[in-house]
Amino acid sequence: MMTDAEVHRVPDVTTTCNQTETVNASLPQNATPYDYLRLYFNDEIVDHIAEETNRYANQYIARNVIPPHSPVRNWSPTNREEMLAFLGLCILMGLVYKPRITMYWSGDEIYRTPVFGQVMPRDRFLLLLRFLHCNDNDATDVNNPDRDRLHKIRPIISMLRHNCASVCIPGRDLCVDESLVLYKGRLAFKQFIRTKRARFGIKLFELCTSSGILLDFLVYHGRMRCELVNIPGHVFLFSEQIPLTLMGQYLDKGHRLFIDNYYTSPVLAQYLMDRGTKICGTVRPTRRNFPSELANAALSKGETKYAATHTGILAVKYRASVDKSNNKPKVVHMLTTDHTNTLSPTGKKDRDGATIHKPRCVLDYNRHMGGVDVVDQQLESILAIRKTYKWYKKILFRLLLQSALSAHKLCQRDGSKQDFLKFLHDCVTVMIGKAPRLSATASAGFDSVARLTGREHFPSKREYEGEGSKRSSKKKKYRVCTARGLKTPKDGFVETTWVCEACPSNPGLCVDKGCFREYHTKLDYSK
Repeated sequence: MMTDAEVHRVPDVTTTCNQTETVNASLPQNATPYDYLRLYFNDEIVDHIAEETNRYANQYIARNVIPPHSPVRNWSPTNREEMLAFLGLCILMGLVYKPRITMYWSGDEIYRTPVFGQVMPRDRFLLLLRFLHCNDNDATDVNNPDRDRLHKIRPIISMLRHNCASVCIPGRDLCVDESLVLYKGRLAFKQFIRTKRARFGIKLFELCTSSGILLDFLVYHGRMRCELVNIPGHVFLFSEQIPLTLMGQYLDKGHRLFIDNYYTSPVLAQYLMDRGTKICGTVRPTRRNFPSELANAALSKGETKYAATHTGILAVKYRASVDKSNNKPKVVHMLTTDHTNTLSPTGKKDRDGATIHKPRCVLDYNRHMGGVDVVDQQLESILAIRKTYKWYKKILFRLLLQSALSAHKLCQRDGSKQDFLKFLHDCVTVMIGKAPRLSATASAGFDSVARLTGREHFPSKREYEGEGSKRSSKKKKYRVCTARGLKTPKDGFVETTWVCEACPSNPGLCVDKGCFREYHTKLDYSK
């Protein structure tokens, strides 16, 4: 162990990475939230889901006897626009939660939410949800014990991993942690993690920035050694292979990786340091090559002891100044290759008014390690992942929401001040606006939804411009009259100065003829 007089020297590593995250993709000028979402969940993914959904529906119909009155008899192929509207409604269900799906189409005034019926019929939504698929069932042998257990969701995982790796150039600080998607059905690779809120479910290993932007991920399915990196001349444990696999393209760039005690070991720390990557993480004192003298050392409250290798790995044992609630000492063991053996003030004081000091590695770990936990907290309130027997549907919706969250964080990096709920609202507005039911009307884009769902639609006069004899108000075409083909005696468009400012396009609407009311209450106002 090191004495108090000794000073640990941090090994030098060449740094070529950025200090903050940047977008590594082309975006249109004045990009909308949906443009950011498409960086992750792009048209290729939506087209693939639509194609496989059609395939599975056709297979089901061909191989089963369909009862005469079954809604399956009304099946018709879906496409990108309808699938986008379907996914948009699924996200919206997480924002406007109701205990049963059918309640979203209820005519009861207490439950009524008109936008769902205006975007898609209930039976059509349930059909799409029933046949929702991401891969061809016939492409794998279910009796083969060595088959890919993630076959049903594998194409989506592959495409999303590629997009996550190419969209964002991360800053210096990265973290690896596991997340759990709640699932209590029968599944060979279902996991139990006592410390997670879900406790039972499907485990994901995620590489994120310290702010929660997803860079890469792995879905645990038991037999995944073949997916993990194997380095000639080195023998790593399974828990050590996880961060090495996720960090593959970020090595030799000077990043700083924060991990918990499931992954951290002296062997991993040494290899990452040799590859130009620093590490900081909690560690189990029983790990191989961890100094036993330090692990067995007794500490008083607030005391810290260190041990270091000649290669630059620093082992830290720290006891907090306040014990646990059951009066047991609160002790943490850490490994770091980026910190010295010094203490830093926490900004807090104890009962006697003295400033509390902690090792610098502990403070940095607390500040940068929570990227994956932040993601779990923010997605917890979006109840779009509904109860289902099909585990792959839960993974699909989780990846959709996580893509939206990463897109939102990139949008904030570029100056947006929207919160996540407003970001989802704007994405959903565009997605459900592409529904065939809405696209068939005269209006398009944001108006297709806003005119039927808003509650602050009032007629208002356009502002006057100019002065004196040139003072006038700009006119707009009557939206409803134009859709009905009405024109002036001189075959010109009917114009007005009355508009609705609550609708995104500020449409021109006449007040005295009832056009204002019909525009905001009828799905098809052209008749």
